Amino acid sequence: MCYSARPVSENHILELLNVAVWAPNDGMREPWRFIFIGSGNTDMLSELQDQASAYLILVIKEDHDPHKIEEDYGAASCLMQNFRLLAQESMLHVRMTMNDWIYDRACTRRFGVHDDERIVAVLEMGYHEQSMEPVKVESTPDLTFELL
Repeated sequence: MCYSARPVSENHILELLNVAVWAPNDGMREPWRFIFIGSGNTDMLSELQDQASAYLILVIKEDHDPHKIEEDYGAASCLMQNFRLLAQESMLHVRMTMNDWIYDRACTRRFGVHDDERIVAVLEMGYHEQSMEPVKVESTPDLTFELL
């Protein structure tokens, strides 16, 4: 993916997250935290991820209760989907990744992930190099359904 040189603002990401955290979860625990890697620091991930303008690492607490582990992962997944939809409105492209390095404790510690936490996903973010043209009504096919 080719991103433009336009930086991704940390404040913009915080604004999106403040809305996205209304993801459904049991007890409204918010078991997550975020590590933002923005302009000037993206080289930290250059060997591990595709090149992006910014990254958001989503981390959740590891629990000993298997039921809570599943609930926390489900809540984090809802949060990511909310974030992606909100970002799309502002033309910010977000790609969720789960590369092998997120399971390597030695590697994750470099980014401030504690022993009682795990990375759920890394969101690669950036603005598209070229503006995308919206689909025009006159160029879309007229679809019809046939009843059987």
